[in-house]
Amino acid sequence: APYICPILQSSSAGDTKTMDLLFTRSQCSLCCISLVVVAVSCVLMLVRRRQRRTNRPSEATVSILTKIDDIEPACRRIAHALNDAAVVKDEKECAEQMREIVAGRSLEYSSLDTNPEYLLGCTRHISVSDHGALGTRFTVQYNLFAGSIVALGTDEQRQRLYDTQDNGELGCFAFTEIGAGVLSGAGVETTAHYDADRQVFIINSPTPTSRKTWISQGCFAEHAVILANLYMPSENEKDANKGPHLFFARIQNRNSQTGNLSPVSSAVEVTSLPQKTALWGLDNAYINFNKFEVRREDLLSRFSQVGADGNYSLNLPPGNKRMLDLLISRLLTGRVCLSEYTVAFSRALVRESWAYASRRELWVSPRHRATTKPSTMTEKPLIAATFINYSESLAIVASYIALTRERVAECIRASSFPPDVIEAVCVCKFVGTSFGVDAVSVMRKTMGSQALLEASRLGPSSFVCNATCAAEGDNTIMELKVVGDLVRGGIKALFPVNLISRTLMRALQLHLWDARACGSRVALIRYLYLVIRTFALGKAALEEGQLLRDLAWSRAHLLVIDSWYTGGLRRYGSQKGAESFMDSYMKVLMRYPTPPQF
Repeated sequence: APYICPILQSSSAGDTKTMDLLFTRSQCSLCCISLVVVAVSCVLMLVRRRQRRTNRPSEATVSILTKIDDIEPACRRIAHALNDAAVVKDEKECAEQMREIVAGRSLEYSSLDTNPEYLLGCTRHISVSDHGALGTRFTVQYNLFAGSIVALGTDEQRQRLYDTQDNGELGCFAFTEIGAGVLSGAGVETTAHYDADRQVFIINSPTPTSRKTWISQGCFAEHAVILANLYMPSENEKDANKGPHLFFARIQNRNSQTGNLSPVSSAVEVTSLPQKTALWGLDNAYINFNKFEVRREDLLSRFSQVGADGNYSLNLPPGNKRMLDLLISRLLTGRVCLSEYTVAFSRALVRESWAYASRRELWVSPRHRATTKPSTMTEKPLIAATFINYSESLAIVASYIALTRERVAECIRASSFPPDVIEAVCVCKFVGTSFGVDAVSVMRKTMGSQALLEASRLGPSSFVCNATCAAEGDNTIMELKVVGDLVRGGIKALFPVNLISRTLMRALQLHLWDARACGSRVALIRYLYLVIRTFALGKAALEEGQLLRDLAWSRAHLLVIDSWYTGGLRRYGSQKGAESFMDSYMKVLMRYPTPPQF
């Protein structure tokens, strides 16, 4: 199946003990329990009666269709700097815009350590701009590049970073390789061999597939955070592989008069990818290393060190078993930012389309113009229903991402990401970005020829949503990551007692026929059914791509719905109509089987 992931394959081949436990000893009892729960839920569904809704938006829906969220004081400077910048298509000019923002200290690098929620929180406020290229540079510069140094670097390395801000020096994140592609971090071929005599690391791209690719801002960056497998000298003939590590090094020098950049040595080769269909102001680079030497001090050494004597040591924070766990955690913050930006951008387009449709009067026959008031697009039932359903569903998804963002900020401070937070971030990524693309596509179809006008923002600038689906790990990989972790987590992961009990209690406390509880029941029934089917198939389930995708999305719906009722709904206070948002979510998001390209 095209969606089979190495995560699941390795789980099947290398962890047979866990798989045997899941599909033998616990199978009978667990299936019986699940069948009872499904049966009870089906009875509840039989007595369910949908609330009839009008095609007029409620008070809460009007609020999300007409109002823009206030910008937090701490995020105002950086949000205004990004939103006020002119949209440019020239890569060099766009890079200069980023340099000015960095040098202007609209967001201090040091705040990434003291107040990580500033960076995570401001992303959704730049969605009002068409400058997706500059927005992407912002996430690369502050989250991937600077954020990695702040999170994994020593105090000295952080100070090196802080010293570059006044000059507006740019950085990139040399992470993805041609061979690994969307499996960023899972496959690393770039090597860094330590030379103890000279106290340098020799970074090399040994194969054509080890070349770094799609490195945003790479063509105009003086610095890079480079991912490579660290090899240390050993008593054997071959150096010992210590796994992937990050290095903070200068790769290019910039001429202050011309603004042109050149590699620091012939050991670094930076070339540009072909012309893209959108985001023209953003450069994306290939980077190849040919025995590129960096200092011992360039290894990000907060948790792994190579001493002057050549000894390697590892001091991981609680909850991390491998250095790779820490490195991948750097992608978690990026996935939250991308998800929130995509959803916020989609909501902005829905809001702007609604404003136009509310003013657009429809044709009236000349014979009746004197007695008939022209109606608007939003007064037509199907058009109104489209705006209602998608705006309310986006509000639910946005709420889930916001609550996950707050949890991620706490994890950054603790330098530890528990499994449930990792799962939540993966869900944010594939639900937020996939549905964002879907919402934009629906707006194009709804607005007709208006979508062809540049003012609609439904043209090339909206393809930033498509880009976020593949960035920081393709959405399909995120789905299979969720399923793989469920399999490895065993019974406790597959059947979280608190989550399932809250869902059942919610369904029982509300009226059995209330549409507000229907979403919870539908999600639970589908999830339990898919788990039972997976158990019945055993290891053969690994070959069922559609089953794995449906299982990932059903799990996501459980989490999103639970989050909405335990926290998201409260933000609307006494506004009428918010309790019916779940009806829209069920209509447009809860689709089974899940479309191959949702």
